[in-house]
Amino acid sequence: MPARLLTAAILSSALASAVPLHAQTADPRATLEAIAGGRAEEAAQFAPGFLQQIASEDVAEITAGQRAKWGTLEEVISRKDRFILRYQRADVPTDIVLDDDGRVAGLWFHPPQPRGNLQSLAAAITSLPGQVSLLVVTDGEVMFEHEADKPLPVASAAKLAVLAALQDAIASGQIGWPDVVTLRPEWRSLPSGRLQDWPEGSAVTVETLANLMISESDNTATDALIALVGRDAVEAKAPRNRPFLTTRELFILKSRGNRILRAEWRAGDEAARRGIVERLADDPLPEVEAIGTAPTPEVEWYFTARELCAVLGATDGSPSLGINPGVAERADWNTVAFKGGSEPGVVNLSTLATDHDGRQHCVVATWVAGEVVDEDLLFTPYRGLLGLLARGPN
Repeated sequence: MPARLLTAAILSSALASAVPLHAQTADPRATLEAIAGGRAEEAAQFAPGFLQQIASEDVAEITAGQRAKWGTLEEVISRKDRFILRYQRADVPTDIVLDDDGRVAGLWFHPPQPRGNLQSLAAAITSLPGQVSLLVVTDGEVMFEHEADKPLPVASAAKLAVLAALQDAIASGQIGWPDVVTLRPEWRSLPSGRLQDWPEGSAVTVETLANLMISESDNTATDALIALVGRDAVEAKAPRNRPFLTTRELFILKSRGNRILRAEWRAGDEAARRGIVERLADDPLPEVEAIGTAPTPEVEWYFTARELCAVLGATDGSPSLGINPGVAERADWNTVAFKGGSEPGVVNLSTLATDHDGRQHCVVATWVAGEVVDEDLLFTPYRGLLGLLARGPN
């Protein structure tokens, strides 16, 4: 999952205020209201260090754009250590820092959570072009489903099956979290991740491999874990994916020069595909530039939304799943477990979260568009769904 999708932040706006800005400078909430009221051009209200990063005129332009997109802000809500800007059509979690003189020293507006009910937010997802599956479950009760039993390519969300197999190996005593392994050349894969750049023979614990596989979608860590637990153990967690490809094998098959081999893979049964995997063993890892940008869903890992929700439940409590909350606002939840996947034409978001009232929610969405897509078309309503569930019944 690309990091930019997990850390995106935007400047946004707040309610216009009739109170003079100079009378509000010690109050961050009032300062937000004044800035959103179209008075961000008053540069004296911004700390010099802030203005070195962004001009006050740019803040005014951004906030005006936010008002145009999300409508009038109805209120500014103080929630723990941050604010929520409640627009007509979206909530925007917001962080602001004032210096000792009451000037804006930091302003961080998190991605918006569109407002709506379950049906309208789900419809924004299920109406996307191409193939879409969506499953929303609260405390075991299905709240919404669309094509939840349709197998679709899910990209790196398939690494949940590797984590499930690893947890079984840990429970049986086959492997221990503190066990140290050295990186082998046949495990080296392509990004995402960082281990592909580490020297051969570097020592790393099993726990670190799991953390990197899930939180950063590290492909080299993934292939190391598949080797350690065994391909058959992973296939037991993902039976429709036989053989379960390593990421290295997937990249080799997806490289531009292997169009004919991809056709063989697409047409082959399990035995034929296992034969192809054996033939790939001695193939060199392709360069990043050799991986085409055209979607190749025939070489993928396939899961249904219901299967992903089940494997999230089976791995619930794994520390690695709580490192990266995905598109969820961590402050909205007691716990968040997340894994997503993204490649050309394929996007998946899979979240298992427990709200502050103890309700557990699983939200899995997969979008297969057949072409390179604007992932925010899925992220935005999905984020709205999570926000709705976090707020609980009205």
